[in-house]
Amino acid sequence: MVAILPGWAADSLETRVALLERQLEALAGQNQVLRERLGTAGDTSAPVQIRPAGRETGISLGGLMQVQSEHGGAPDSRYHGINDRFQLRWMRLALAGSFAEAMAFKFETDFGNGAVANRTGASGQLTDAYIIWTRYRGFNLKAGQFKTPFGFEQLLPDPKTIFIERTLVNDRLTVGRQIGMQASGGIVPEVLDYAVGVFNGCGTNNGGNDNAKYMTAGRLVAQLYRREMGDQEVHWTAATHYFTSLDQGGFTGRREGIGVDSQLGWGPAQIGAELLRQEIHSFAGAPVASEGWYVFGAWNFSGHWQGVARYEAYDARTADPDAVTREWTVGLNWFLKGDDLKLSFNYQLGRPPVPQPRAGRLLSRIQVVF
Repeated sequence: MVAILPGWAADSLETRVALLERQLEALAGQNQVLRERLGTAGDTSAPVQIRPAGRETGISLGGLMQVQSEHGGAPDSRYHGINDRFQLRWMRLALAGSFAEAMAFKFETDFGNGAVANRTGASGQLTDAYIIWTRYRGFNLKAGQFKTPFGFEQLLPDPKTIFIERTLVNDRLTVGRQIGMQASGGIVPEVLDYAVGVFNGCGTNNGGNDNAKYMTAGRLVAQLYRREMGDQEVHWTAATHYFTSLDQGGFTGRREGIGVDSQLGWGPAQIGAELLRQEIHSFAGAPVASEGWYVFGAWNFSGHWQGVARYEAYDARTADPDAVTREWTVGLNWFLKGDDLKLSFNYQLGRPPVPQPRAGRLLSRIQVVF
């Protein structure tokens, strides 16, 4: 017995076949419409694309992978006790999106080593996780976890750094990512920019506050000169930054830091310098100040090759008569496809405070941005 479906004529086999053909054509048309909406029409090999589940006007998924090797001694205190090794330096995934109402967001997690020091086990942690309102050029509001506006080198995006590792000065004297809120924008467009924020002050991924006070930080950047000279561009910037924080816990007292930096670019050449100082005012003792500075230079031999050099000095101001670390870094960057695919080679030669000996370390890294 043959079941008769609605809309089917049962008087002939030809009628049934014709109706099936019309239904298949309708299904094919619906499939084509779906493919066009997904942006895969005419390409059966196109990858699956991420589609917004909410009301975003745009959403993107990206990431960063850095694999590096290291061989040699300890040019500064960060490498004490670390042998030759291979390292998953950064292994990041980032999700970002925007709304028509001038709102945007970013959610980024890292599964790599995350620091110069050794790290065992595989676990993820948040790096950036924030929402930002961008309605006005002169006044943007950001809330969540992100880099504090203190320091030039630490604010550089990790894929854009021209040296494999940041300076010891940066790692010891800046305050990194914190949870809080920040206002930023241009006081004078293309001339003077600012950023100022309040934060818990207890470190990355720490939702607590060890007292009733917030850490405050701010940065002011001036574009001093920008002009085309022949077929080369000249640009010169300078900045100052400051932070202060009251702490209660492992350390009780007040921390404050101040810094200045400047960068000059002229065609294929770039030079820059930064000075940082941090003072710790303990409620139970005399204040202690640490400071450091560095200068760097870079030269683009072509669109694919770049040479870099840097000198830094960091004074921990401990009770030792000589607490200064002095370090040279020289290196070469090979941009196979800009920063998206890059090979880097650095040699660090440092003289840590006595009794640690002078030591050199060779670092190499491959980077992929997707």
